[in-house]
Amino acid sequence: MLTKPNPSSTILYSAADEIESHAVRFIMAEKNIERKVVNLKVDQMPEEILELNPCQTLPTLFDRGIVLYDLSVIMEYLDERFPFPPLLPVDPIEKSEKRLLIFRFTRATGSWFELVNTIETGKKQEENEARKILKSQLIGLVPLFEYKPFFKSEDMTIVDACLAALLWRLKKLDINLGVPGKAITDYASRLFAKKSFKESLTDCEKEYNA
Repeated sequence: MLTKPNPSSTILYSAADEIESHAVRFIMAEKNIERKVVNLKVDQMPEEILELNPCQTLPTLFDRGIVLYDLSVIMEYLDERFPFPPLLPVDPIEKSEKRLLIFRFTRATGSWFELVNTIETGKKQEENEARKILKSQLIGLVPLFEYKPFFKSEDMTIVDACLAALLWRLKKLDINLGVPGKAITDYASRLFAKKSFKESLTDCEKEYNA
């Protein structure tokens, strides 16, 4: 039985095996936010939270008496509310570029997150096509993974949090990037080695690369 949210707490209602929730958990761990993470299903959330989230989706963030439920809104709110370490550039042009990448990877029609969802829940033919597209698009961006430690950046950003959650799932999705994807595999290994990434994993997510 879930208790009523404490107005002074930062609480993330998270799906234990869902990619968007994982990205947010990684951000919160990277910023070392004092938090409570509650892994559950949507219909298990407190009624007062569901009432303030008309989309009734996960992840949902409760902080300072407000409820946030869009992935990009949650991530940017956390970056502004807890500014260290910063996960978006200060420069407006660079920040806009990162926002476009987040949109492209997570929310646009045919986004990588959408392809992941299709692979996990679609019909066999849809799964195979989505798997083929995702692998092809990842390989197509190999040069962008090669020349800097993080994705088009010297420092970790929100974009990397999203990509880490996706790349951690490749084995589960039956996608092997092989030799052509070595730069992506190396990039992913750098992220996976971070203490904050390890802290972000739920028990079921740990099994994805067991």
